[in-house]
Amino acid sequence: MPTLIRGGHVVTSAQGRLPAVIADGAVLVEGDLIAEVGDYPALRAAHPAAEVVGGPHDILTAGFVNTHGHFSEGLITGMAEEYTLWEWLEALIHRVDPHLDRQMAEVGTLMSGVQMLRSGITTTNDMFCSDPGRDAPLTPGVVNALDLLGLRGVLSFGAGDVGSDRGIEAEFEEHEALREAVAGSRRSLFRVGVGAVGGQSDAMFARSVAYATGLGVGVHIHLQEVREEVTATFQARGVTPTRFCAREGLFAAPTIAAHCVWVDRHDRELFAEHRVGVAHNPVSNMILASGAAPVAEFRALGVDVGIGVDGAASNDSQDMIQAIKAASLLARVHHQQATAMSAAEALELATIGGARALRLEESIGSLEVGKQADLVRFDGESPALACTHDPVQAVVNIAGSREVADVWVGGERVLRDGEVATVDVAEVVARARPLAAELVARAGLHHLSGWR
Repeated sequence: MPTLIRGGHVVTSAQGRLPAVIADGAVLVEGDLIAEVGDYPALRAAHPAAEVVGGPHDILTAGFVNTHGHFSEGLITGMAEEYTLWEWLEALIHRVDPHLDRQMAEVGTLMSGVQMLRSGITTTNDMFCSDPGRDAPLTPGVVNALDLLGLRGVLSFGAGDVGSDRGIEAEFEEHEALREAVAGSRRSLFRVGVGAVGGQSDAMFARSVAYATGLGVGVHIHLQEVREEVTATFQARGVTPTRFCAREGLFAAPTIAAHCVWVDRHDRELFAEHRVGVAHNPVSNMILASGAAPVAEFRALGVDVGIGVDGAASNDSQDMIQAIKAASLLARVHHQQATAMSAAEALELATIGGARALRLEESIGSLEVGKQADLVRFDGESPALACTHDPVQAVVNIAGSREVADVWVGGERVLRDGEVATVDVAEVVARARPLAAELVARAGLHHLSGWR
């Protein structure tokens, strides 16, 4: 039976028409696809047998596309806030990496994924950063968790052999394990992860390029997040990380680069030339004091930009609505102009912009006929949205995750009346607590985990 999802405001995010809003509109879902988008009375008359969800005051949007994150951090939230990125990696992340196992990968993904669904994320681009699994590959646990949740994933392993005792082969074995798991998944895709240019030897970087281009798959990389990264690469290789990637052929594969804060004019032009997508992470960039990415300059050059929530240890929330609002506010503060980023522009980055950055705009990112039925229904009966004058500003500047009533991924209602419908959240939380304590103990991080 088809489903007719109704809203007093249907924000389509249709390409080239944002912020197209249909008043008293609806979206007809048949199977996993959007069959029709238009006027509610007309669609109701044409499909009298369809189940109706939603009401005349609700707001409908396309599902949000999270363009960067780390499920590997799902069990270490709220720690090490006093460090900038360079120190934070050494004090926290590199100490945790050797101690993750597949169960921790799966439960950490479930913990982050629940928060993502509750904030309207339907597609997430993730890089699992850890040492390769010693007894068994880790990343299939991520795939299992996303299958349980019903989330759409673009998944990679953040490989790097510099400073590792495992060698290049172990890194590529983890790549292959993830690729195999994704091939049997419900809604996930595989990308080749490059943790960072400085994290790979010349030999491994060349093999990463050949691996991605040979398979015809995309790449997910951290790029020029902080000044120290740029300086270190310049000293070692004589060019910026972006120019190194272009020179060595990485951008021949569809590439999305996370952060891109410390980029110059030539770097930005290379992004535009090679159609490198950018994952803008405003919340983690502020928490780690990394700076503000030049989003306006990227967009002026035609670079596709999306929004990322980043990892659960650097954001630390996995709430996309917070990240969307932060993207707009950070731009305004950075440029000291109220027009630096409008609500409509921020919502575009969270939907069709993110889809473009991932080269998935033909199937997700907007409410258009023939696309995957990935939708979010905001509760118009909530006091926060009761007096909606501009639905786009209402979503970006007013709504919170409590206003997210329903989420559909591929036509499946994975969040129903604010509650995750696919997993037992209480059970997930009960599994996570002892694993988080065990991970902190293994990594020797008690000095970072207590209030003081």
